[in-house]
Amino acid sequence: MSLLVFSIRNSFRKKTVAALAVLGVAFGCALVTFLFSVTVGMERRAESTFNNLSGQITITQKGSMFGGLFQGVGSSSIPESYIDIIKDVPHVKNVAGQCTAILRPAGATLVAPLFGYETSGTGANKFPSQNIIEGAAPVNDDEIAIGKSLWEYLAATGISYEIGGAYTFEVPGGASEARILKVTGIYRTGNELQDGSAVATERLVRDIGHLQPGRLSAISAQASSMEYIEEAVQEIERRLERRTPGVQVVVPRELLLPLKNILHILEQFFAAISLAAVAAGSLLIMVVMLLSVIERQCEFGILKALGWTPYNIAFMVMVESITLSIIGAVIGVALGYGGLTAVKSYLSIDIGTLGLTVVAMVVACGALAGMAGGVYPAWRANRATPAEVMRGV
Repeated sequence: MSLLVFSIRNSFRKKTVAALAVLGVAFGCALVTFLFSVTVGMERRAESTFNNLSGQITITQKGSMFGGLFQGVGSSSIPESYIDIIKDVPHVKNVAGQCTAILRPAGATLVAPLFGYETSGTGANKFPSQNIIEGAAPVNDDEIAIGKSLWEYLAATGISYEIGGAYTFEVPGGASEARILKVTGIYRTGNELQDGSAVATERLVRDIGHLQPGRLSAISAQASSMEYIEEAVQEIERRLERRTPGVQVVVPRELLLPLKNILHILEQFFAAISLAAVAAGSLLIMVVMLLSVIERQCEFGILKALGWTPYNIAFMVMVESITLSIIGAVIGVALGYGGLTAVKSYLSIDIGTLGLTVVAMVVACGALAGMAGGVYPAWRANRATPAEVMRGV
């Protein structure tokens, strides 16, 4: 039997001690798995939104809410004739008008943007049907589809909608009114700004938002390349600067940079907590292995008397430590995944993603914890001599 196989089998010689070490690492790695999965999930959603907004330009009336980030929600309208002016700007494509309004689900405290789309034709304002992940896109003037993020948030607050059902929505304003609308489907675009909203026909949105024909809430456009975006923004501003009403031209991606910085800080915070959990697991391994080494001084002395070298003994202790840590890490991944699944099911929100990268990272952390925790015990075991052992008997 090789020394490696013997060392692995010897790890479970004392089952209580081994179980204590494994559980310590498992709980630490479960926390790491959960936090890393949440961090990766947040990063992916944020990155997807940033990529979706790459090169996008939004034109709204000057002074729009949220700096025009929500395409004119809650702001005054601009003339539809501005579209032709913007289409002639170099390095600008996919110019389309946008109609928006605001809805409040009955019983909810939040208000959600409602975007209007054409129900026919192939224009830039046509709602992409491939974004529907469940149900169908709205086609009638009493139907809406809800974004995946908004759907999850409402479910987490106890408000759930079934596809095909008709529900009451409130229209905020001076004289608040209620509408009964049919929910036809759920959509996901990868853009959190749109996925936290709802969509309907353009006619319905114009009616709810009291938007007159020939007027738009906003105009969206796309720069042909990121390198031309500043030039395109400046040219649009120049061509519309003397028009009434005045406009503001924004790049939503740049407005979200502070949010990305906050996510980066949160990621660092989670990483610090994860490192603390790994360190705690490593310390527990070290304590357990050190106690084991102290108890086994006689065993090590006898092994040396039988011809074992100091290297053999140190190697055995290190292998035992790493074996227990890796087993604990695997159990920790399973516990972390179970916790993540339970939280996602309870909140009805896709808060995290467990991928192979996270699994490999956690198992590697477990192995490193075992190595770090086994160094000192291995050194102590290496110092045991037959003479010292015999004097202690």
